[in-house]
Amino acid sequence: MWSLAALMPTLCAAQPKLIPFRAYDKWGFSNREKKIIIRPDFQYVDEFFNGFARVEVGGKFGLINEKGELVVKPEYENVQDVFEGLSAIEENRLWGFADVSGNLIVKPVYDEVGRFNEGRAAVRKGDSWGFVDTEGKLVIPPTYANAFGFKYGLAGVFVGDKAGFIDRNGKEMVKAIYDEIPLKYDDMFSDSLSAVRLGGFWGFINLKGDLAVPNIFDFVYAFREGLAGFKEGYKCGFIDRSGRVVVKPRYDAVYSFSDGFACVRIGARFGYINRQGKRITKIGFDAAGPFGDGRARVSANGKFGFIGTSDKMIVPLIYEGADDFHNGLAAVMKEGKWGFIDVNGKAVIPFKYDSATMFNGGIALVKYKGHFGYIGKHGEEYWNDSAQPNPK
Repeated sequence: MWSLAALMPTLCAAQPKLIPFRAYDKWGFSNREKKIIIRPDFQYVDEFFNGFARVEVGGKFGLINEKGELVVKPEYENVQDVFEGLSAIEENRLWGFADVSGNLIVKPVYDEVGRFNEGRAAVRKGDSWGFVDTEGKLVIPPTYANAFGFKYGLAGVFVGDKAGFIDRNGKEMVKAIYDEIPLKYDDMFSDSLSAVRLGGFWGFINLKGDLAVPNIFDFVYAFREGLAGFKEGYKCGFIDRSGRVVVKPRYDAVYSFSDGFACVRIGARFGYINRQGKRITKIGFDAAGPFGDGRARVSANGKFGFIGTSDKMIVPLIYEGADDFHNGLAAVMKEGKWGFIDVNGKAVIPFKYDSATMFNGGIALVKYKGHFGYIGKHGEEYWNDSAQPNPK
């Protein structure tokens, strides 16, 4: 279920138009050249998402647009990112929705809400879930024990302790006969198939509700890149969309495919296989992450490095910590400080930060000398602690 914590947006790799900029202990936005576009008048700001950014003023939250105009006044205990023109807002520990003109579309009367998907948002009052539309109307009454966001015109719901799927009008499209369905939005109808558990065993249904893979597995994972992990007894393998076993269950754990490769575990050791099940590395790492930008993070004996798509270390096991590659860079730690390397292992941003996150949309959040701020892919630092920056 979509949580009330702020969702991490998926951003494009290009440098964003507006970048959060910190001046002393206040925040605003600059362009790539560090020219202030939106004055640093806020206690904190989030990155822009769908054209709007969350801002904090006096411990309250609101939203601004890319012109710096307050479209939702900072008078709420919390606000969320904008989806389909609406933002979830919290007041007196209750939730509702405001539009991007600041109009209250759904009064804060709900104990929990989800984000809008396909014109509907799940809302909970007491123990019961229903759905509201983008005009604020309660279009599906709160009669469900649990409810999830719409995807491909369907939403998972629980009727008592059984799960099924409804359409946007509340009509039951997949009868509520299943014991379990995915709880994560991204896992529901991933690759257009959704896992379902019935009578203690897992299978998959398609968007029509027909059984695409029979309920014969002890456990299954969501489909990624056309393959899904499954568990048979104590061993794991992979099936394709027809349910055919393409990687026999010989591993103690398997993880989703990314960039054509999947991490697998035997005992306490990790390695990688390709889509045909062939091992492309030894099963000998203490930890391993997903492939991204043609590289995967691995560790052994307390040190981190990166491998390519063959059993070859591209970046030696020399770092004290590491994050995955994204936007062509990875954060790594050396002698207690974080910096960034490129896909060939070359250090391109100095090791001087107390902490660092992966790059998203061409910027990364770091901590330097006790303060947070954003950096660009060439090491540009979007803050100013020495002199007040010039306003727009």
